[in-house]
Amino acid sequence: MEGNVIASYFNISMPVMDFLTESHQAMLRHGVKLYAEIFGNAQGECQYSSFESGEIDLFASYFNDTGYNSFFFSSYPIEDITQIKQFGYFYDTPSSYSIEVNGGRETDKSRELIQMRMIAKNPDKQIQSFYRTLQRNLKKISGLQKHTQKNYFHLPTDKIIIPANPHSQNTRDHWEDFYLSKLESAEKL
Repeated sequence: MEGNVIASYFNISMPVMDFLTESHQAMLRHGVKLYAEIFGNAQGECQYSSFESGEIDLFASYFNDTGYNSFFFSSYPIEDITQIKQFGYFYDTPSSYSIEVNGGRETDKSRELIQMRMIAKNPDKQIQSFYRTLQRNLKKISGLQKHTQKNYFHLPTDKIIIPANPHSQNTRDHWEDFYLSKLESAEKL
């Protein structure tokens, strides 16, 4: 049944507002929620915020927050956002109901790749169905192209497309400057 197998990873480069807009209908259809993980202080304490219908601009603003780490889709029945801290990000049961998503930041010079990853090897059917639908919907976006040498899809841009989450590589520099300086030094070799 190879047709039923979903990709563990799906990488796409597009503006995060467009990504959230495309995701929203699939989320409603499949009963999936979206959460952002923000580091709140120097001790690494995390805060979680959920995406609410009609607040797409607010959720997109998290990507400009210096504490932004990642976000995730989940079909796990979370009654209260504070429950997330009980099971810690994706461990044990909730991982079967979740898709981790890294990246999405964008500046005048660069755009981070949005990298989605199915966490569990045997995911819940609801999140699995959502993931298939979302990938299918994203691939239908007008103008979307598949990168010829790397495994990701992208909307054309003059910006440098950089890997997801370079800002989490234990740097005190601004994430974009840190990564672009790594690219420049690699090109000189």
